[in-house]
Amino acid sequence: MNTLFGKSEVSKIGLGTWQLGLKGWGSDYEEKELIEALRFGIENKLNFIDTAEIYGNGRSESIIGEAVSVFDRKEYYIATKVAGFNASAGRVRKSLTRSLKRLKCDFVDLYQVHWEPSAYTNLLELFKELEKAAKDGLINHIGVSNFSIRSIESANEAMKELKIESNQIKFNIVERPSSKLLEFMNRNNIKLIAWSPLAQGFLTGKYSETNLPSGYVRRINRLFSASNFERFKPLISKLKIISETRNVSPVQIVLAYEKHVGVLPIPGFRNKRQVAEIFPAMSLNLSEHEVGSIEDALLKSGIIETPGSFYPKFLPNFIARIGSLFI
Repeated sequence: MNTLFGKSEVSKIGLGTWQLGLKGWGSDYEEKELIEALRFGIENKLNFIDTAEIYGNGRSESIIGEAVSVFDRKEYYIATKVAGFNASAGRVRKSLTRSLKRLKCDFVDLYQVHWEPSAYTNLLELFKELEKAAKDGLINHIGVSNFSIRSIESANEAMKELKIESNQIKFNIVERPSSKLLEFMNRNNIKLIAWSPLAQGFLTGKYSETNLPSGYVRRINRLFSASNFERFKPLISKLKIISETRNVSPVQIVLAYEKHVGVLPIPGFRNKRQVAEIFPAMSLNLSEHEVGSIEDALLKSGIIETPGSFYPKFLPNFIARIGSLFI
């Protein structure tokens, strides 16, 4: 079985596809544009594509399946996720089968458990079943998303031959999980896949307290508050200065910084133009002075520590299932 993150063919920046579900992000983009954007990304070596069964209740996976159908399977890497409410030994194989059908693939490169299942789920049996699916050739690598140290350790104890290879968590310049979780992942060679690497656009300088983003996903994000716009103004200004000096966009500076610290950012996109803005960041390397100036500005503002896991352990799965209808 190939080493996913050790292969140079896997792009250092991926494409996140939550917004392909076409819910909660506004309405100024079309399915045809998204397919075109995905194909443009793969053609330009942005070949790591992340999705999940709950994004638009499968619609994101279906759009990706259509987009990748014109490429050789070796040209792209698909990572998808089983929803926490389907993450049980008895349900996961059915979820995986449905995802594969929508993706028009015989296997997924990386299969992730989207969040820690509720306390009523047998975590050990779940990961034993995932290892069986891997042995059956349906999964190449196993990862998790929004998992704590304890749950990752339990997952690894359940499997005989495979190990958790990645944890997809919220990570960007201003929002990060605890240093304890990051240190644990580094010690155990667990790749950090960074969702919300642009902080939903907060880091681009596009928005302000008088120019807020559309779509309820970002409207309910407390990061877009007057106090945070003021708090992080020096950092946003520094990113803008560096981008103007280098004649690149703030988006590219942010992604280059996150690539520099060793995470795999998966920014979202709405169209080909936005993908075209993302891919040059793969070859953009920041100087030590530039990295230092970003971190100096960050020291003054501080970071917002985010939890490694977010789903209440004792909340029944049917609550999450209802909530997924709005994602």
